[in-house]
Amino acid sequence: MENKKLDNSILDTIDFNSDEMEIQIDNDINEYVKEFSIDRAALDLISIPCNFETSVKVPFKEIKNEKRKNIGYKILDLILVIIILLPLIGVIYPKLFIKVPQIYNVVENINEFIQIDNLKSVLGIGKEVIEGSGSSSIETIYIEEKDIAAPKSNNEAIKLIHSLANTLVQAEYKWQCSEVTPKTIDISLEGVEKIKDDYDKMHLRNSLRKWQDGDFSNAVDVHNYVWEMLDGTIGKAKELDKDKIQEIINEYY
Repeated sequence: MENKKLDNSILDTIDFNSDEMEIQIDNDINEYVKEFSIDRAALDLISIPCNFETSVKVPFKEIKNEKRKNIGYKILDLILVIIILLPLIGVIYPKLFIKVPQIYNVVENINEFIQIDNLKSVLGIGKEVIEGSGSSSIETIYIEEKDIAAPKSNNEAIKLIHSLANTLVQAEYKWQCSEVTPKTIDISLEGVEKIKDDYDKMHLRNSLRKWQDGDFSNAVDVHNYVWEMLDGTIGKAKELDKDKIQEIINEYY
């Protein structure tokens, strides 16, 4: 009997202690809640997701969407840069747009108005160094026969003659030369008909007909004539490039 009573008293003690422990735990939780200012209402809203796979994919989807947005902005920036740079490139190198007449005429006129070729020569912008140009440090754009198109305007006709004449003369600056062949001379003669002034047209027609016969002795005069028509300020011709002329005569005449 005594053992049973002892056991019951021990159990009563354990039950009593258990109740106290629960109360103490609740008190501790309450203190922690107060200490960290945790909103109990917010705690009640916390839930454990049932589908972990879906939950994991959500942040990755957000990252992908953000990445797509960034790529879209980069493409838009690139398009804007191209839109801004294309007109500038066109003014410097109008022939890039020669297959689009509407754009080509605009950039060609701007190029002519601001004398961009003179500016390019001063800055040393070009593609190929032409031997016998009078200065080995000046880079000159060289246009081959296959790339020479028939002039479509007054300015194009004058510039083609000027470019051909550059090949035949020595000058301080030569920023563009065109290959002189019977074909390119014929093209320039056809282009003369685009020149507006009748006197200029007659004078240049007679001058270029001598070139058709292989007589380039007037090349300095022709060069300086069209150079003045283009309001040139740099690169006046001084003498013939006799070596280049002889090379042309040996090949075609």
